[in-house]
Amino acid sequence: MTRIYIISLLLLSLNLVFGQCYPDRHNTTWYDGWISCQTAPSPNPIRGNSHWVQYNLGTTYVLHDFFVWNTNAPDLLDWGMQEIVVDYSVDGITWEELGTYTLNQGTGFNKYEGEFVADFNNVRANYVLITGLNNFGGACYGLSEVKINVDNTVGLKENKCLKASVYPNPFGQELNLRLTESCSFSTVNYKIIDALGRTIVQENNINKGQTKQILTAKNILPGIYFVLLNNGKETSKIKVIKYQ
Repeated sequence: MTRIYIISLLLLSLNLVFGQCYPDRHNTTWYDGWISCQTAPSPNPIRGNSHWVQYNLGTTYVLHDFFVWNTNAPDLLDWGMQEIVVDYSVDGITWEELGTYTLNQGTGFNKYEGEFVADFNNVRANYVLITGLNNFGGACYGLSEVKINVDNTVGLKENKCLKASVYPNPFGQELNLRLTESCSFSTVNYKIIDALGRTIVQENNINKGQTKQILTAKNILPGIYFVLLNNGKETSKIKVIKYQ
């Protein structure tokens, strides 16, 4: 299973190789995060007026591990959420509850690396909603950062004869393609275009079971791109996002 990492609150990041001892650490500035000092009507009606934050992932993903960095500013640690309830949705209207969880208070140190909260257990969702049930006694509610492991095979889920994973997505400097099924003995062709239909990577080929680096994106601007696949019978288009 191919997994990538999405950080939906503070920044967008990938699981890269770091040369430091604390690759997932978070700084101690209050403005690098989310803060709610007044309740508002929740997107999920059963949560009523509450302190909440909703993440739109941009498309439907298969969700896995879920991590949280609590509020980490030294003088605002009591704003951190102590108990949260997590909901998820495909359409932003119908919600399912993942569960209620207790978080640890932030440390106030710049080596703070957050914590694993839960496993989404392969549910499909476009939206994730975090609602604060209580905090550590502060006047406001806050979080610094959220990270969810996701499996991006959704772009081809309806096409049983042309299945592939494109990862990481969103991507930074490199993009990989793994072809898992083609329902054909012929080679599958692929190319990459931008949102205006201009060709970024000329047509090339990939075989079933093969994993291939299809793009080195050092000179490509951030934005939306599409990987086009064709096996002679079926075609598919997968949206990918370059974030830096």
